[in-house]
Amino acid sequence: MRSVMFAILVLMPLSACGNAKEADKADALASQESAAPAAKKAEAGVVDTSQAGTPAPTQAFAREDGSKVTLADFRGKPVLVNLWATWCAPCIAEMPALDRLAKAKAGEMAVIGISQDLQGWGKVKPFLAKAKLQHMTILLDEEGALATTLGAPGLPFTVLYDAEGKEIWRVNGPREWDQPGGFPETAAPGPTVHFHAVGQEPGWTMDIATGRDVEVIADYGSKTATFKAPARLALEGASSFSAAQGKSSLAVSIVKKRCEDAMSGKPYAYAVTMTLDGKRYEGCGETL
Repeated sequence: MRSVMFAILVLMPLSACGNAKEADKADALASQESAAPAAKKAEAGVVDTSQAGTPAPTQAFAREDGSKVTLADFRGKPVLVNLWATWCAPCIAEMPALDRLAKAKAGEMAVIGISQDLQGWGKVKPFLAKAKLQHMTILLDEEGALATTLGAPGLPFTVLYDAEGKEIWRVNGPREWDQPGGFPETAAPGPTVHFHAVGQEPGWTMDIATGRDVEVIADYGSKTATFKAPARLALEGASSFSAAQGKSSLAVSIVKKRCEDAMSGKPYAYAVTMTLDGKRYEGCGETL
């Protein structure tokens, strides 16, 4: 009898998925967020500059009055975009700090909270009535596509764009936005870092000039590609970034540890993994 009841309990939610209401979907997302692995939570709040220079998404978002707006409408000054939802406890906890940040930065930076609630304004409006956020702008992502577009692993997720709509940095997870050091100030561009990587079987090379280009020669010269380089490389520990150009894609991981070239035996300070168009290459690297 117990086995029969267990089977019924298991099958019930599966059969309901096809007709799930938006509220059910939101609850499911909330459960996923609260069940995030400890490793992911340990990374929360870290500033990531690997996507610096990426243009802001062009999709439109809804105001409470039903009108539509894009991030391009806020250009002319930096824009801080915060993805949140009413079911996300860390999101709700940091919103008063974001509102205070919006007040402190009034006139020099826009602070925009974009709701990912699948139930739309019907869910968001009651929350806003209680929260009384007076300084930040609240919009709704009606298509629910922004998190996917940005590659957000969870909520809250925050991105800073410059006055021209280019990404400066992103943060996965909450921060004390209005506290000293809570808002990462934009650093002046540093000198270009030149990084060279090489690997064997099949032979490949990669040259990175931060803020400029990544040039790849793979499979003994039969394949070449050029990508936009990240603005910075964190070479003190581990660094990773991805890029795309046309139909070609690149993902790079650089770890500071001793590495020896398989062909020449030359020692290098970094171990490098490169994935070009789905094919994985391993080798070593050094700064030039």
